[in-house]
Amino acid sequence: MTGLIVRKNTNMNQKIMSIFIIGSFLLAFGATSGCIEIPYGASYSCDSLNLGKIDLDDIIKKANNAGYSVEHKVTYLGGLQPEFPIEGLNEKIGNDYKIATVHYFYNDIGLVLSLNEVPQRENSATLTFRGSNDIPLGQKVPDDWVTEMLMISFDMNRQDAGNYVASLKNDLKLENGQTNEPVMVWIENGDTIESKIGNAKVWISEKSDINSIYDYLEDESTNSSLYFNYPGSCSEDFFNGTEKIGSIDYILPLITVTRINGDHTYRLNIDDNGTVSITVKLKEIEKEIPESEYKAVLKEMFVDLGFSPGLVDEFEFNYDPYH
Repeated sequence: MTGLIVRKNTNMNQKIMSIFIIGSFLLAFGATSGCIEIPYGASYSCDSLNLGKIDLDDIIKKANNAGYSVEHKVTYLGGLQPEFPIEGLNEKIGNDYKIATVHYFYNDIGLVLSLNEVPQRENSATLTFRGSNDIPLGQKVPDDWVTEMLMISFDMNRQDAGNYVASLKNDLKLENGQTNEPVMVWIENGDTIESKIGNAKVWISEKSDINSIYDYLEDESTNSSLYFNYPGSCSEDFFNGTEKIGSIDYILPLITVTRINGDHTYRLNIDDNGTVSITVKLKEIEKEIPESEYKAVLKEMFVDLGFSPGLVDEFEFNYDPYH
């Protein structure tokens, strides 16, 4: 099996959401191995590569036939699926995905919907407003824009959305007593709020509308770009001309394939879209093995899983003597 090599890009029941107005968001990778982890020891690891579209079920079958350990993982606990299939998106990344975060952009400010699963708070969300040190003094954040984004993202009317915005701003005023060096100014109808950090929260109980969110970004954009972050995660940026108006982070099905070879553990993280990362864990700290040795084992694994063995040479490995 061969495919296009793409380098790692370094840029329906709802449970809970946290909404952050910030400039950027980093989705943490939380997968761990299914085998017993060696607590100490040197390792070789590499950045992810995308090997092209694959059949994950076929990979699992081949891994089992080869006697490897296979574990299903998630990169992010949470995320929501759309109530109805999104045809254009399904064609890009399949239909077994969740949306982890949604970013709306107003000039240099981002309104970010982070979807998190908290069973004890069904159908609720946290709305957080946060300034960024990159936002210049005098930056305006209109109430109407935030209100519209809430109405698009949740099953709520304008009055309810306006009430949430008012509560958020009131809480933000209380937080602002902690600093006298503002970098963000929220101005609307003569009401001015200045904040250096600007962190305020209100709970939202209305149901989210994933389909509405995607339809809005698709309708407002002239083009979009899909890129792969690491196994189990990819993102899509939406542009109107050259202006970035939004982005979505997706959670994808992920497996970890593990092989124990002597004192060394070889682990491949693979997702449904063919993004792969590799870790070779050694038993002892500060121990090294020849590149040809660990690559030979990895090439055997690639052959067993249906990949071309030559793809192993596309990965750039880094050595860590202690982890």
